[in-house]
Amino acid sequence: MRKTLISLAMVAGLVTACSGSAGTDSPPTPEPSGAPTQVSQAATGNPTQAAPKTLDACSLITAGEASAVLSETVDPGAPPQPGARSCIFVESKTAADSVEISITGLAAFKPTQKSIPGLTITSVSGVGDEAYYLNSDPGYVVLNVRKGQITFTTSVILKSASIADRMAGEKTLAMDALARI
Repeated sequence: MRKTLISLAMVAGLVTACSGSAGTDSPPTPEPSGAPTQVSQAATGNPTQAAPKTLDACSLITAGEASAVLSETVDPGAPPQPGARSCIFVESKTAADSVEISITGLAAFKPTQKSIPGLTITSVSGVGDEAYYLNSDPGYVVLNVRKGQITFTTSVILKSASIADRMAGEKTLAMDALARI
């Protein structure tokens, strides 16, 4: 019995000692893994240490902007949802053509990756901090963009358009999205 009381007293003492300073010094809650963020320079003047802001893909381009690129009316897309990673605007009549914007992780942004057979990487200037087209056979192309710690892709599927026209549409959508980041 005496050993049990001594053990309980020691446990109580340890609990009291460990909990004495834990009140307000709890560590900050980390962002969910892979969460898209924007770094604000206003708070600290240092863009790498400011509080992140969560983005959702459907708030980066509008149905009107998607319609203009496709030259067709699109369904309005999903309403913006906090943290939505991808948003697709589909042409209303046949659903054959579409526009997609996806927020990607910084680790997936690889502008210096070497082109390989069937996959060509082409650097793009004047779009965000860095950008490149990823073109794969048979003619599928995606624009990858980085602004600060935010990375996203735009893609246009338009059956009647040339690759150059689709690339121009992707660049237009990327510039629209960059204006909202």
